[in-house]
Amino acid sequence: MEAVGKQDCQQVPFDANIECQKLHHSGERSLSVLDCGKVKHYKLKKLENGHVFVSRARSFLTVQELVAHYSQEADGLCVRLGEPCKKMEAPQTHGLSYNTVDQWEIDRNSIKLLRKLGAGQFGEVFEGLWNETTAVAVKTLKPGTMDSEDFLREAQIMKRLRHAKLIQLYAVCTMEQPIYIITELMKNGSLLDYLQSNIPHVDLPMTL
Repeated sequence: MEAVGKQDCQQVPFDANIECQKLHHSGERSLSVLDCGKVKHYKLKKLENGHVFVSRARSFLTVQELVAHYSQEADGLCVRLGEPCKKMEAPQTHGLSYNTVDQWEIDRNSIKLLRKLGAGQFGEVFEGLWNETTAVAVKTLKPGTMDSEDFLREAQIMKRLRHAKLIQLYAVCTMEQPIYIITELMKNGSLLDYLQSNIPHVDLPMTL
């Protein structure tokens, strides 16, 4: 990714949810601005009369007035504000069905392997289909390469983790070899492969 000059960054996206961005437990808010690939944060402070400001040289009655002003001119900020950054919707994760919410062991015959996504020292990962309806990822354990208890310990940990940013565990098949761990399928595949193919060069600050 080529570096973008200041002249090309005269109006940049900013975080529109500044009213809700509390810094730790201090009660302070911040204005986050994307400037030529780098995010910069400005603390929003309050005067005794309730006015908000980035610099004491200029204060505003409301945050909306502050944003409107800096959308017209930079006036001390790194650049003039542009459109609010778009928030990506968190993916909704659910179990395979109502019956598998608490019952993790499923019939191996309900899983159809479609194509291999990757392989490692201990097993392979496939794109699959559950009950001919639901796309899933299937992680397998190569017989004799790893203790099955260690493999299943991963599933036990994943059972307790439920978050929109984490791959969700759907089910397991442990009654026969190879053992299957069935998880949510990430539509873009391997994160490493996706980054390498879609972003030829990423600046270090962006990766952090």
